[in-house]
Amino acid sequence: MIYLFKILTITLSFMVSMFLIVFSFIEKKKYGDSLKLCEKDKKSLKMNFYPASYRIYTVLKNRLHISLKKEKLNNLKKLNIGSEDAVVEEMYFCSLFSIIILVLICISFFLMFFVFTSKEVFVIEKDYFIKRHEPEGSNRHVEVNVSIGDEKKETVIDVNARRYNKEKFAEKLKEAKNYVKNNFLGENKSCQKVDKKLNLISFIPDNAIEVSWECDSKNIVSEDGSLNRMELLEAEQIEITAVFTYHNIEKKMPLELTVLPVEKSNSEIMWDEWNKMFNKFEEETADKDYLRLPSSINGMKILYQEKTENPVPIIIVISVIFIVLLPAFIDSKTKERVKQREQELIIDYPEFVEKFTLLISAGLNCKGAWYRITDEYNTKCEKVKKKRYLYEEMVLTRRHLENGMNESRAYEMFGKRIGLLNYMKFSTLLVQNLKKGTSDLLNILDYEAEDALKERQENAKSLGEQASTKLLMPMMIMMVEIFAIILYAAFQNM
Repeated sequence: MIYLFKILTITLSFMVSMFLIVFSFIEKKKYGDSLKLCEKDKKSLKMNFYPASYRIYTVLKNRLHISLKKEKLNNLKKLNIGSEDAVVEEMYFCSLFSIIILVLICISFFLMFFVFTSKEVFVIEKDYFIKRHEPEGSNRHVEVNVSIGDEKKETVIDVNARRYNKEKFAEKLKEAKNYVKNNFLGENKSCQKVDKKLNLISFIPDNAIEVSWECDSKNIVSEDGSLNRMELLEAEQIEITAVFTYHNIEKKMPLELTVLPVEKSNSEIMWDEWNKMFNKFEEETADKDYLRLPSSINGMKILYQEKTENPVPIIIVISVIFIVLLPAFIDSKTKERVKQREQELIIDYPEFVEKFTLLISAGLNCKGAWYRITDEYNTKCEKVKKKRYLYEEMVLTRRHLENGMNESRAYEMFGKRIGLLNYMKFSTLLVQNLKKGTSDLLNILDYEAEDALKERQENAKSLGEQASTKLLMPMMIMMVEIFAIILYAAFQNM
């Protein structure tokens, strides 16, 4: 069954990965570099899956009519200056589907690698035998699922190492007897009312004694301390003996108990019978290489299946959750970038107004000043290759002007695209100057520059407060660490 699951996992993973790779290769060969989407992020790994993502997008667009919400679309347009709605939408969905394809391929290869490299160690041999460790080895515990007819149960089988012949043991007899007397009752409160499993301990802490037990002749108490009370009709007084062994010295301590009867269901009777048979086989095969497990009870065949942990379903569930949450993660990143854009525009505004005012005072008109600023930006951008949202918007406005758009309309669209109050106010001043011929434009721009400078100072204070707030938690952690070091040193010197 386990091998079949491995084969199915490998087969499905291989088919999924190969299908996605071949599909991506075919679509990339078909479209080549014709897609505008492929012009962006050319060094990105997900770039190879853009054509396949575009095919998926077109199918879903035509059949399911998927589209972006208006708010999300506006945010993406702010980050992709000058792009049309359809292009922005395609870029978003193709980027999303590319990441999903890449994640699915990685998960498929990871599952194949995991299944190939994982090694299952089976301890049950020939259905009913578990190999014991050598005498020098340690004891171990095997979790199994036991099936007896329609009954199933999870249980733990203790597989002890093969026993030595009698060896030499060291003993602190008095300490051992006191420890056994104080702990052998387990959860029972007294020897006169025993109705719970006994704690038949096999070793004493910090003591070289080994403890074994001689149970009562009526087999009411099993070697593991469990009670066989099904056949008891009334309280039964029994005697068990703790045997302390040290080298060749053996001391016995009898303990009298009164075991109370209890009523059991048929299922409990059956499992008690299984425990009896298991204990019998455990004793019979104590010096053998294998521990034999019971094969049938009352004509019903017993089946054993090792309890194994399979992480493949967990990996698949985590992958599905990741893919489901991926759009939300991308949206949060988009909103974060929009906030950064707004912060950048606020920071750049005072410099922009001062520069524009300086050019107007030098004798240039609005259009000339606009062209002069964009020329300087383009020259600087070629050297530094670092773009700023404000000047990219100005370059787009200049492109509109060069294409014949009315100057007032271009400035008005500039303010609306940025969407911040300061820029909308500035664009309104330019539009009014063009329409009404405002003679004191330079004075108004001077006042606007002064206001922008004050606002810049306030913004700097706000950013400083935010930075100090972010540093508060690391400072508290460092303070706690310092206190911990001081306290540790103080206690060490006490």
